[in-house]
Amino acid sequence: MKKKHTVRNVIIVVIALVIIVSALGGKGSKNSNSKTNTKAGVETVEETTVAIEYAPCNVSEMMSDLKANAMNASDKYKGKYLEVTGKLSNIDSSGKYIDLLPDEDFAIIGVQCYIKSDEQKDAIKKMAIGDTVTLKGKCTSVGEVLGYTLDIDSIG
Repeated sequence: MKKKHTVRNVIIVVIALVIIVSALGGKGSKNSNSKTNTKAGVETVEETTVAIEYAPCNVSEMMSDLKANAMNASDKYKGKYLEVTGKLSNIDSSGKYIDLLPDEDFAIIGVQCYIKSDEQKDAIKKMAIGDTVTLKGKCTSVGEVLGYTLDIDSIG
């Protein structure tokens, strides 16, 4: 009798693990959807890519929103894909980030933009402090002390 309970418990555990793994496996990339088709016993997977929509904004607008209400600015920008335009104020010597500031005198905080590829580094090497730059990327953090951070997807 004890052996039947052990086999049954093992089967229950295996089924539970399959359900958990299946549930976790469905949390893939936000940018693509998978679709499985079965035809005549042959399974194929079709991958479809969803285009990312970048919301246009400028650093001056972002900083104004931040100064007015940091919590609202966080709701508006954090986790969003943005097309940000601003004045290039700093190029990190190690090639890890650049900073964009608003068009105002004596601004010290703005958007710190993290470089993700050698192609982006090459594009930035052709720029100079004071240039107006437009970047596309995802806003990863918002703070009233340090401003915004953005992971760069593309430059131009």
